[in-house]
Amino acid sequence: MNTDTSIKARHVRASFTSLDLRPGMAMQTQRLVEGAPKQESQYFGVIAGQGVMVRPLGETTPRALLSPGDICMVRGFSGRYEYSFLSEVLQIAQEPCTYAVLSHPPYVEARTVRQSLRAKAAWPTRVMPAGAARWNTVELVDIGTGGAMVQSESLQAQVGDQVEVHLHLMVERQALPLQLQAIVKHTSPSPLGTARFFGLEFVTPSTQDFLALYYVTQSATE
Repeated sequence: MNTDTSIKARHVRASFTSLDLRPGMAMQTQRLVEGAPKQESQYFGVIAGQGVMVRPLGETTPRALLSPGDICMVRGFSGRYEYSFLSEVLQIAQEPCTYAVLSHPPYVEARTVRQSLRAKAAWPTRVMPAGAARWNTVELVDIGTGGAMVQSESLQAQVGDQVEVHLHLMVERQALPLQLQAIVKHTSPSPLGTARFFGLEFVTPSTQDFLALYYVTQSATE
């Protein structure tokens, strides 16, 4: 069986809802003004067909960076697509906390960077960077045949680093230990605390490991 899950990047125009964003996912906002900084932000949610709620991270208020009437570029990674779109700042809201409401885009420019389906999971997982002496216990966010997303306060890894992943899948209520090699493809700050998200791409899993990952991914999403 060919377990290569890599794909050729493909540019498409897609609807915003097809990105399947979840609250807390990282975004980047930048006003279309010369010299305006890029700001790490957090996706809060959507007002159906009307607006997208975004909160810049590291600020008590987004007012210093975004103001009503501003046009901004929004970029992000949904877990499968790298995407971008232009949007107008409609208002700065105060409840339940301070965030910006952006106009709902008619479409987004998206680049497919991941083929495999991901499923939410919370199985015991440890990660150790190449050359490190100890394992880091991490929180597994989602997983698929091609990779996983984890969250950790202690993991010290950068994009491009090779890591070893040790996790226990649950197959028919039985724990199945897997030890996989992976590469860190992207990182972003968590909206809460000092943790960071790490996107991992598995490197040539064995046929047995691939089949186990395929089984649990399909079972979790059915």
